[in-house]
Formats: sequence, C-alpha cells, structure tokens
Amino acid sequence: MERYLIFFDIDGTLLDNDAGIVPQSTVRALAKAKENGHQLFLCTGRCRAIWPKEILDIGFDGMVAGCGTTVYYQGEKILHARLDQKLQREIAEDMVRYHVDGVLEGEDFCYFRKERFMPVVQYIYKENGMFSPNCQKIAAEEKELFFDKFTIWFDETCDIQGFKAKYEDRFEFIPRDPTFYEVVPREYSKATGIELLCERLGTDRAHTIGVGDSTNDLPMLTYTGISIAMGSGDPGIFDQVDYVTAGVADDGIEKALKHFHII
Repeated sequence: MERYLIFFDIDGTLLDNDAGIVPQSTVRALAKAKENGHQLFLCTGRCRAIWPKEILDIGFDGMVAGCGTTVYYQGEKILHARLDQKLQREIAEDMVRYHVDGVLEGEDFCYFRKERFMPVVQYIYKENGMFSPNCQKIAAEEKELFFDKFTIWFDETCDIQGFKAKYEDRFEFIPRDPTFYEVVPREYSKATGIELLCERLGTDRAHTIGVGDSTNDLPMLTYTGISIAMGSGDPGIFDQVDYVTAGVADDGIEKALKHFHII
C-alpha cells in the first residue's frame, strides 16, 4: 500500500459547522488511516491560538496553520512568517480608518477592534474566549502586536475598496463570502506549507492528499496529488477537485478515505 501525507482543513471539513462537532465517523476514519501508515496533517486558515481542542485530541503528525504562515511537524516549528511590527500596527489602525471589522490572527494571540460592529466578529470575539483570554486582545491597547494574517468583514458603511487598494500588492484577499475576506501575505499559502513539508519529509507531491471545502482550500487542492472536496462545501470548487465526497455530517471523510483505499 502506498503511504500518503493527508492534509485536512478544519472548518467545514473536519468540523461540522452546523453542529460544531467532529463526527465520530471522521475520528474513526483518521485513526484507521494512521494505523495503515499514513501521516495526517491539519491544513487550516486558523492560526494556532484558535485550534479547537477536540481537533488536536485526534492526533496529527503536523500542521500547516494560518494559510501557510506557520508550519509544524512532530511538535517542531519549522516555519513562522510573522509580519513586520510596523506593518502590523498600520493594519490595525487602518481597520479603524477604513471602517472594516475583523480578526488579527497569530500563533498565540488574536486581536480585535475595540468597537466591533459586524455581528459575526462580535460572535467570534465571544467564542474565542473559549480558547484563551489571549484571543480577546484589543489591538489599540497593546504595545506590541503578534499576528501573521487576518480576516475582515464589511458592510455598505465600510471603505473596503480603499483598504484593499492599499494592501492587495502585499496580501492575497481570498473571498469567503460577499462580506468576508481571508487576507494572507502573498508569499504564503496552504500549498507553500505542504511543499515545505514534502521537502522536509522527502515525499513527492503525487503522494499527498488534500481535503477541503472552500475557496481558501484551493491552493492546497490544486497542489496535492489527490484533491477531495466536501459535498457540504462551496459548489464553486467542485469542478477543480478529483473527487467530491458526501457532506461532513454524512460521513464524508470516511467515505472519501475508503474511496481512495486509504482505509
């Protein structure tokens, strides 16, 4: 049996967004895949500060976090691309200047505007208290900032075009829905993180599998040797993958791994 490096997104892939849980069929399938000699990795837009404990408890060999800005293997950090301190402060101030809301995400900390006005950001601020008080810091109150990428939400009152125009030469603005961008330094992506791990482990990309559900997974899905989309995910990515499995709650991970004879 060929051995693969298998990369999984978190939200909408391992984690059922509606129920807020990892299906037992997924836990069972991942345990069987490890038993069969495959190595398992998280490949997520989330930075380390906001990884759900129930995900970590599954047991992964490594992680590509923050859309490739941080990479770990067997507990060792092999890449961390933190933004320049001056640039971090400028971004935080421009969120207020251009009236956009969002989350500044790092390895150990998350930062928010003092006045959060988008309902989804207000919810995230409250939810992140489940991880650590460090995930509820107010950017304007901190002497130093420590973040690697960020997410922004906006409505008709925001100057999103002005904000984008200022930063899009340095950052990729990944559309997640009509009012939401994931913003990542242009040098990094889920694909660059996977490439680094392949080099580290001496693995050809043909022996990699990517599993995701949304547009921010496309760099991963177009890089890996086999690409799988969750049936409950964004239909816009379905024609860009090798296989569309069932939804998260309908045992999609387990069915996909069986389809490719991983388990």
